[in-house]
Amino acid sequence: MSARLRNNQPTILILADFSDGSWQATSFAMQFLYRKNSPVTILQTYQNPGWGHLMMRKLSHHLKKITKNELRALKNRLLTHFKVEKQKINTLSVEGELNSVLNFKPIINGRHNLVLSTHNSFNDSCKRQNGCLETIINTAQNPLFILPERFEGETSKRILFIGSPGKKPSEQLCSEVHDICKRTQSNLEILLVFKSQNQKVHEDLQSYYHKYFEGIDFTIRSIQHKTKCRGINNYLQNTNRDLIVIEND
Repeated sequence: MSARLRNNQPTILILADFSDGSWQATSFAMQFLYRKNSPVTILQTYQNPGWGHLMMRKLSHHLKKITKNELRALKNRLLTHFKVEKQKINTLSVEGELNSVLNFKPIINGRHNLVLSTHNSFNDSCKRQNGCLETIINTAQNPLFILPERFEGETSKRILFIGSPGKKPSEQLCSEVHDICKRTQSNLEILLVFKSQNQKVHEDLQSYYHKYFEGIDFTIRSIQHKTKCRGINNYLQNTNRDLIVIEND
């Protein structure tokens, strides 16, 4: 199955910030999602401060310059560590909040794998940034790979897949998750977040997961909550995972 789908690879969009997590996301994307000739874009956003119009213009110019320098350094580090054509790696600096940019069609157009690391980023940040991550989880229209911690080494990862309770996940995403589990010799947790208590996991959905994750030791769990992000948080109960994969409806 995996080999059958590899010729139709989606592009990779790495969501960078000003933390070490940007390299964690980049390294994971290149090791586990990249296929030859797949375009890779590293996106970083910046926002004006919310005070003083004159100061806003001055800081915006400096922030844009800093962002471009950060992206250039990250791209060079990628090219140093991985054998890939330079022209296949693009950088994109956009003014605005990340969750708004991700839903702006002229920028995010087509099938992408979105990769984001929160390592050394969101844990010690303010509630506004955590709220941004929650919005991304609840609204992203493309598959989202989140790395809460470092994804290092090759064995025994803790992988959580968040599927839709009313829709089968795409074959492409199942193939990618299957490959990651196989390469890291990891078990898989599949979590379905229901919005009402009377919902159940349909037999055809269970059969679908059994078909595409054949050979992987996996479990299917469910939890009830109004929003996907809060449901995930309640399920995790302050425990960690090495990788969280989400596909929205």
